[in-house]
Amino acid sequence: MSLHFGKAKMLAAVGAVAASLVGAAPAFAQTKLTIGSSVHSLFSLPLYLAETKGYFKDEGLQVEITNFRGGATATPALLGGSVQLQSAATENMLKVVQAGQPIVAVMTVQSTVNGAIIVPQRIVDKLGRVPKIEDLKGMKVGTLARGGLSDMAMRYISNQNKWSTTGDITLIPLGSQDNMGPAMRAGDLDAALMVEPTQSLLVEGQKDFHYVSDMLKGQGAEVFQDMGWVTLQGKPDWIEKNRVTVEKVMRAMIKAQVFIADPKNLEEVIVLTGRSFPALSADVVRASVIKQVNTYAPAITPKMIEKNNELLITNGLLPAPIAYDRVVDKSFSALWDAFKR
Repeated sequence: MSLHFGKAKMLAAVGAVAASLVGAAPAFAQTKLTIGSSVHSLFSLPLYLAETKGYFKDEGLQVEITNFRGGATATPALLGGSVQLQSAATENMLKVVQAGQPIVAVMTVQSTVNGAIIVPQRIVDKLGRVPKIEDLKGMKVGTLARGGLSDMAMRYISNQNKWSTTGDITLIPLGSQDNMGPAMRAGDLDAALMVEPTQSLLVEGQKDFHYVSDMLKGQGAEVFQDMGWVTLQGKPDWIEKNRVTVEKVMRAMIKAQVFIADPKNLEEVIVLTGRSFPALSADVVRASVIKQVNTYAPAITPKMIEKNNELLITNGLLPAPIAYDRVVDKSFSALWDAFKR
């Protein structure tokens, strides 16, 4: 066969190669998947920044993020297959596993609970000072939903103080954090336990509310510190069949956690967070982000699951502890080390 092509033959050969590359294009197509966040909260900041910074795209992923209104709506979507992974509370996962549904966590999204108990100015005026935890006895305290994190946290705190939740303190589930500020101003609530960025909006933003206990400052019960509060979760069978995709998601989100933790990126993190929460002022976003930058790390330790078990057992929602190996897929733990490096 001659090594010298005529012009026509050369063009034909180039065309054949081009055609073969076009035919191979699907191998380079992005993998599509939907990831849920149980609430549109800053606890899912690594998820939002992985999308905003293009880290998912870099991994060959086309990710759609769906925000829910709590674990009660997010987890059924995961179990039903409309989302493939979810960023949600670990305690909720343990309750679902106890009920017989298979879910496991592959990484921590946010470790410490980004919650706080706050009171309106009128309570401060009445007492002549900002109240302490013990001053909540006799008050009406707002939570989100019965059995949710804010409700369980207040019941745990009540148990620590030997208060009855049917006499010493009244817990009122409102279903939405948006209702808590107006309810406190109207006198329907005396206090509320909420999660970021809502408390920063009310305290640092509107300035007519005050912190009683801010978990992000290490205040309150130790159980809420470094408890693997929010984890990335999925169904074990889906994870096993899609390990490469799960690894790509984790690499992108851990890269976002590394980015958040680097002090030199603080200003950019604040700007990008503002894009995910456009209704918040720049000052509120700044205050909220600064409090949380050290709470995003991927490792899930046995101690974290132990703390979640303690919270649930104290609330009477688990009859016995659930084993670490039952709810954590440690086969992905090598990826957690990327954060340390």
